[in-house]
Amino acid sequence: MRKLTLTTLLLLALGTAWAQDGAAVFKSKCAHCHGAQGQGKHGPKLAGTSLSEDDIVNVLTKGGQPKAPHTKAYKGVDESTAKQVAAYVKTLK
Repeated sequence: MRKLTLTTLLLLALGTAWAQDGAAVFKSKCAHCHGAQGQGKHGPKLAGTSLSEDDIVNVLTKGGQPKAPHTKAYKGVDESTAKQVAAYVKTLK
């Protein structure tokens, strides 16, 4: 029972750390255009977006719209980081 509790706590802590990494990347790389809360600033609103996490990952790893900076700046972002950012974006309301 004790091992199960420790394992559960470790997994929860690890999940929280991943979410924080996604938030940190968003705040440092994305918030300038999309706003700190995804409300849209110089770029489209992301808070409450209908895009799926997979859609967001594709934009970050393969490029976005022709005029979007991610077309060049974020193309090639590793999938792990893109998934963390996508998960964070989906928490924005």
